[in-house]
Amino acid sequence: MVLPLPTANFRINLAILLFLSASLNGCLDGSNQADVNDAERVPIVLALDSNLESVSGIFDDSLLSTLDSSSRFSVGTYPVDSEGAKIEALRFGHIDVALVDGATAWMGWKEYGLQVLAAEVDQQGRSYHNAHAWVRSTDPIATAHLDGDQNTDPFELFEGRKPCFTGWPDSVGALLPMGFLLGLGYANVMGDPNDVDSLSSTIRGFFEEDSMMPQPGTTYYGSEGSLRCLSEGQGDIAFLTDSAVQEICSDGDNGRKDWCLGTEDYVMLPTFGRSPSDAVLFNPDSLDEEVLALLSAALESSGPENPSSEGPSDAGTVTTYITTDSLQHLNGYSALVYNVPGMQSYFSDEESQSDLDINEVKIGLPTHVFDEHHVSSIAYLRESLEEKLNTNVSINFFHDIDDLIANLNSGDIHLGYFEGLDSLRAWKLGDLSVLATFQSYQDRNRLEIYPVVSNDSMAAGAHLDSSSNSYSFELLRNEAICRSQGHDTSTLALLAAYLIETGHIQSEDLDPSSTTQDIVASFFVLNNGTPNSSEFYPDNIADCFQTEDGDVAFVYGSREEFDCESQTTEICFLDEGLLVLPPIAEYPTPSIMYNPSNLSVVTRTTILNSILSLSGEMYLENFTSLGRSYTGCYDISIHKVDDESPRGACGSEILKTLFRSNGASRTTTQTHLEGLNTMLSVLPEGTILA
Repeated sequence: MVLPLPTANFRINLAILLFLSASLNGCLDGSNQADVNDAERVPIVLALDSNLESVSGIFDDSLLSTLDSSSRFSVGTYPVDSEGAKIEALRFGHIDVALVDGATAWMGWKEYGLQVLAAEVDQQGRSYHNAHAWVRSTDPIATAHLDGDQNTDPFELFEGRKPCFTGWPDSVGALLPMGFLLGLGYANVMGDPNDVDSLSSTIRGFFEEDSMMPQPGTTYYGSEGSLRCLSEGQGDIAFLTDSAVQEICSDGDNGRKDWCLGTEDYVMLPTFGRSPSDAVLFNPDSLDEEVLALLSAALESSGPENPSSEGPSDAGTVTTYITTDSLQHLNGYSALVYNVPGMQSYFSDEESQSDLDINEVKIGLPTHVFDEHHVSSIAYLRESLEEKLNTNVSINFFHDIDDLIANLNSGDIHLGYFEGLDSLRAWKLGDLSVLATFQSYQDRNRLEIYPVVSNDSMAAGAHLDSSSNSYSFELLRNEAICRSQGHDTSTLALLAAYLIETGHIQSEDLDPSSTTQDIVASFFVLNNGTPNSSEFYPDNIADCFQTEDGDVAFVYGSREEFDCESQTTEICFLDEGLLVLPPIAEYPTPSIMYNPSNLSVVTRTTILNSILSLSGEMYLENFTSLGRSYTGCYDISIHKVDDESPRGACGSEILKTLFRSNGASRTTTQTHLEGLNTMLSVLPEGTILA
């Protein structure tokens, strides 16, 4: 990929022209259009990368496929051969939209005022890419990563090896890995750090001396080219996303390339950071607002719920989009590539000013979740956000969820923390929206609900009987539930919904006024709660069984968290004589919510970025690199280690201690809560939200 052609006020050094190759050609109508004279069709022109043409003459372009399948447009194409050419075509009004890489979108936005209309999302609904290095499983780098010895650092073995970049200035395949390697001192800049021309000499000085960025149209260009480079032994390290191997060389794909290795032959190293996904870019000065609205609707309708028609070269995977804007999709990207030569001055001062339109950020926390054990972590969270936002942050506590919702609605506070069922109430009753969610330790936005029983119970015996498939949830009928005291509303709601959905209880047999407790009590035995038990969280499950003489408890988490061999688990059920049965449901992870009427887009996006940045801070303990040992908080966005601040102040520790999370994630209300809403919809009307 290439950067847009420089102008007089373009602040990156003129040497960047060494990476540019832009050629604009004349307009060319799309070959798959129906009657272009149809008055009801809106003419639209998009950039078409000539390098995407297949042997049969069909262009493998996801944006073209999406718009071409819409009856609202008459699609014309404008052939280009580079990312830079797309930017130039947008600038001068030759085209209406173009699909570009996240880095190119950022530069077009910052330098020319081009805007993001939509962003590609992957199968997990993510509009970003995690940048990773991939190596062959037989490579010493893979061995160093997998040997479990913290003194063997795989990144130290990169020097002198042959890289497989995807192209310049691709985020995942070039900018992020180089920023990582330079930021932590694995490589040093050779030449002027303010001159982008130094990047070429830096790459040749650190990697194999004939290493270079691949050019568009060459065999090893792009994601597929990078993986092919690694697979064919033309390079030792491929810089790709976390899903690239599965998408390009899936073992079960009949159309996989003959150069692909087995998926087990590739090993992925820890992430360098995140990059915004490919974006649909437009020029607000030349695109009519009515056409923009039609394009937005067409792209939105191609989202995960309504996939567009498969293009001619689809192999079972349909590209989908979410409508978004430049601020949400691209803001904060600059810090990720801060250490790349020639980029510092361009990136460093663009986002230095505050985007907040409030002079204090007020956050509400429920007291039934946060107690005196969280005091220090809450203080660290407040201090961290104050530093990132450069404004005051206050924490307010609420004993009642309805009071928290009311204060968000009134604008007395700006953000609130909600667990799954409470977030559903806030959405449905308070018109609040989800800003971010806290992911599980497996980087998921969903937790599974597991029954836990004594390992000498009938249900445990049936589950462990390998000679038959005799386990059934019916074995838990008339068992006593080990309950938490006063805070098991979510447990009862999920259980009631599960019992109805699976037919263990017939909905027609229920009294219309039945509560969730009534429904659950018709299957289980409900004892009084005990203060020693904990709803969902597994910490005190053993005490719960002993105190109540309970037969079954319900916890949320992941099976990995309950594994006795896990290094991160806080509870080992086998040690407590307990057994985890198959999950019965999924439950959304906790989220941060806000009132869209009281918080502007700019302000909430700025706050969101500060929350997400906690995920980029990892605490290192005796981490050895280049002969030096590091202990402290490593900030992946600037590649620096803070060895002075206390451990608890590091983002990873705040997330773990305060939110039981491995990272914060951007999401939407619908995506995060609709699954729970659908599951609970089988309950009598008004049961949950009353």
